[in-house]
Amino acid sequence: MKPSETAQFAAAHRAYHFMHDRPAILEDTAAIWLLSSPLSTILRVAPLRWLFWRPLLAKVRPISAFIVIRSRYAEDTLEHFIYGGCRQYVILGAGLDSWALRHDEAGVTVFELDHPATQQWKEARIRSRLGVLPSHLVLIPVDFERESIAEVLPSHGFASRSNAFVSWLGTICYLTRGAIEETFASLAKVCAPASQIAFDYFQPKSTMTPADLQLFETLDEGGTRRGEPMQTLLDADDIAELLLSAGFRVVEDLSASKIRHRYLAQRSDGLDIPGFVRLCCAERHGAG
Repeated sequence: MKPSETAQFAAAHRAYHFMHDRPAILEDTAAIWLLSSPLSTILRVAPLRWLFWRPLLAKVRPISAFIVIRSRYAEDTLEHFIYGGCRQYVILGAGLDSWALRHDEAGVTVFELDHPATQQWKEARIRSRLGVLPSHLVLIPVDFERESIAEVLPSHGFASRSNAFVSWLGTICYLTRGAIEETFASLAKVCAPASQIAFDYFQPKSTMTPADLQLFETLDEGGTRRGEPMQTLLDADDIAELLLSAGFRVVEDLSASKIRHRYLAQRSDGLDIPGFVRLCCAERHGAG
């Protein structure tokens, strides 16, 4: 298996945004060097950028903005949780997320879970740049369709009795509903009460405008070509039910309009997101 191309493109969108959009919603300074040489070169060299990247960006600009915003949302929520005393950060489907490379908060351990091929690629990129992995970063290879997070995390030093913050970005739509249910259930087993999870999901096609549906089909076609087709679309009631049955309660579930108000209201460059995206934060409830 090769490392996820979807993870590469997500990092490329974060890198492009930091390099060229003002003001930057997310200052992801590490995304550019985590990328493969072809992509990073294209983003750095203006003629190549105009020839190869800008035509792609024109087709998916709203989702590109959302990729940046969902990371900002997770990092905003994490920052608040760390101030409250949390010292464990779990990133599911981490891809080329770079929070651990840009932060070294006192006592905070970052557990990144993703497919083995993607983890091997990422580790090689980090070692090539930094020489070693940061001491607070733990890379954990896992197949979400076949392995239980509740079994994998504790074997890598995760403390189940201490609360944790979990981010799960850009992944849910690519998994089966069964795998999503199992992931939430596994997190409920391994995370102490008051732990929180931030994630994004896409709403069903029936809710989409013609423009959003066209964008969605473009994304799905690209993912299918890369061997990563979209499998599950959910509405807010579906998510609330899935979370409740697993042991979580919704803290907030932001529609596209609320996301725009929070992150895009003061911009003058026309940056926008699709209408079918949502951002959710949920909290583990009940006894441990």
